[in-house]
Amino acid sequence: MGNKSSDIEFALIGHQDNWEKITHFVDLFNTDKGRLSAEKIAEVYSYIPPRRLFEIQVNSITGQIVKGCYIETFISPDDLGLRNWKKNVIKVKEAAACARQLGAGIAGLGGFTSIVLEGRDNSLNENSATLFTTGNTLTAAFIVKSVEKACKLFNKDLKKQKLLIIGATGDIGSACVNYFEGKVKEFLLCARQTSALDALEKHLISKGSGAKSSTDVTGLLPEADIIIAIASSTIESFRPSLCKKDVIICDAGYPKNLLAGLGEAFAERLFCGGMGQVKGDFKFKPDVHQQLYNFPVTNIGHGCLLEAIILAFEKTHLPYSTGKGNITIEKIEWIYSVAKKHGITEAPFFNPLHAWPVNHTNETENQRTGTIVKPDLYS
Repeated sequence: MGNKSSDIEFALIGHQDNWEKITHFVDLFNTDKGRLSAEKIAEVYSYIPPRRLFEIQVNSITGQIVKGCYIETFISPDDLGLRNWKKNVIKVKEAAACARQLGAGIAGLGGFTSIVLEGRDNSLNENSATLFTTGNTLTAAFIVKSVEKACKLFNKDLKKQKLLIIGATGDIGSACVNYFEGKVKEFLLCARQTSALDALEKHLISKGSGAKSSTDVTGLLPEADIIIAIASSTIESFRPSLCKKDVIICDAGYPKNLLAGLGEAFAERLFCGGMGQVKGDFKFKPDVHQQLYNFPVTNIGHGCLLEAIILAFEKTHLPYSTGKGNITIEKIEWIYSVAKKHGITEAPFFNPLHAWPVNHTNETENQRTGTIVKPDLYS
């Protein structure tokens, strides 16, 4: 499975977010032995070394085809978080070595695996024929474009809305702040570190934007008209009862943070953010798409992984998203435009309960074929 393959143009490196999904996953690939119990799977799962699990073929609406593979890190859902940072970094680096062995030109780090590239250590890309991206730029693009469309759907004037961003000082959160600066009435900022929050609040105020920050989300929820939840861990202090009844909520974390607690009450205004839909063909071999993406809409993928596929289509093997705070509006617009060119758009509004009854992905011919200006990738 680790042999170099000339057919592999991209690799996607990821992890699973819950044990139920992992049980189905293991059953699918465990063809030689009897079915393992959930307890046994949990016992051995994190000891399995990273490896390629399946192949992926993606067809662009332009007629192009790219082939790649998915590499599972076998990071346990129980180990997600900074407490197990060192152990997870080792797993990600082993998965990266697998991508290099396979000869992938570009590799995307999905979900929690992006921690390796979001820090100061960019050793994955040093002297490497395979280049690595977090995919955070496309994820941010899908988030902000979906929020704008949600506001249009519910007749909300964006300039009159208070926008709460949970995880505001992270890479994707700061990109959302940057994008919506000057477009909303006020920012409500929440994150773990007081110093970073204070600095961001002062920066926005100095540039004429309204801003208020707190490490405690409960004090900000009653004011929020729109919520973008990006923090990668469960937000235990989130209180649905504090939210406005007409609030729009974009749950953009991985694993998803708010879905379990909000239920039917906000089902019509809560959507999974940062997700994309592939309009062309999207094939897995073996076919595990349903196990990974059991959603009420079709051909869904995470923006963080779809970014690598888009770069493969464009033969742009560059670490497009690395570090923290480097996502510019220019880079958002370029990757978003190129994604649309290949028929990869922000996903229709959906959550695990259902899809919103609206098709918000229609666009004019001028929008689809508009001029794409490639940004300075290192600005």
